[in-house]
Amino acid sequence: MNIINFHLKNFRNYDDESVTFVPGINILVGNNGQGKTNIIEGIYYLLTGKSYRVQREHELLKWDKEDFHLYGDFIVNHHKIFLESHFQDRKKRVKINHVPCQRLSDFVGTINVIFFSPDDLIMVKGGPSERRRFLDLHIAQIRPGYVRLLNAYNKVIQQKSALLKSYNEKSLKSSQLQLWNIQIVELGTKIILHRDELTKRILKVADEIYKNITSEKEKLTISYYALGKKNSQDAIKEFPDLLNQKMDQEIDRQMVLVGPHRDDLQILLDDKPARLYASQGQQRSMVLSMKLSELELIHQEKGEYPLLLLDDVLSELDSFRRNYLIKFIETSHIQTLITMTSAEKQLESGAQFYVDKGHIRRREG
Repeated sequence: MNIINFHLKNFRNYDDESVTFVPGINILVGNNGQGKTNIIEGIYYLLTGKSYRVQREHELLKWDKEDFHLYGDFIVNHHKIFLESHFQDRKKRVKINHVPCQRLSDFVGTINVIFFSPDDLIMVKGGPSERRRFLDLHIAQIRPGYVRLLNAYNKVIQQKSALLKSYNEKSLKSSQLQLWNIQIVELGTKIILHRDELTKRILKVADEIYKNITSEKEKLTISYYALGKKNSQDAIKEFPDLLNQKMDQEIDRQMVLVGPHRDDLQILLDDKPARLYASQGQQRSMVLSMKLSELELIHQEKGEYPLLLLDDVLSELDSFRRNYLIKFIETSHIQTLITMTSAEKQLESGAQFYVDKGHIRRREG
């Protein structure tokens, strides 16, 4: 999967700018605050419908503008695909080959993308929501309909939460909660199965990569804990009973306490919680292994590697990990966009683009 052209209008610090990329490595060079990361963010937003930096679209608008537009030409399976994303009149609209998509779920996964930045260490040392997000974003790219499944589940959780916070009598709440719990079990079970399957596949690949990075001196273990249980099948069997057992507590606390929206991905280093015991270098190796495993899994699913976006990653890796990553990219022929500051040592291979005050130009020679 390759990106050929990319066009930003009124996005972040860009007025109206286009750039043509090459297969292989593309290096975006410039001082801090010039717009390198904004290009990466724009491409990611175009492909996933979300920013990895902010929650609300209006924060992506150029100052004093009311709409932004992103366009891109891509190649997937030797076919050219034109994607558009428009934020206008406070609404988001997406198109594939000029045809509007009714739902974002029909759009996500058209072109696969993996994003990696130093902030991704939060996958290891952050809270459960970061690890659930990691799983869900990957599944959404390879499983059509998963976004709809997540949206349906979240709506049920919102409705149940509203009921728990209402002033209805406890007896009335209990009967109504049973109806929502039936839907939570139905939708939540599907989410658990998807996440559990992906976790096992990630572990298989990431473990091998981690062994290579650490010369087999350390052991990486990744497990999905559904409803607090390591065995997802046991969790699914006990799901309805857990909801019933927690009902009084949910009513008292006015919170939905049971479901995959509270699940976690456990990451262990030599059988100890990596969040507590792994050094920053070890955490970087874990995240690198998991990101590279994502690349491999998408390649297995789609027959092509996804687009890889690296935002200021190389400066955070030691020489061994940096060389390992670059060799992986080059031998796998993965189109990669890398942001770097002008002060950093440049890569020997790859096309270079200079970014300055919201303008992009390719460096020749």
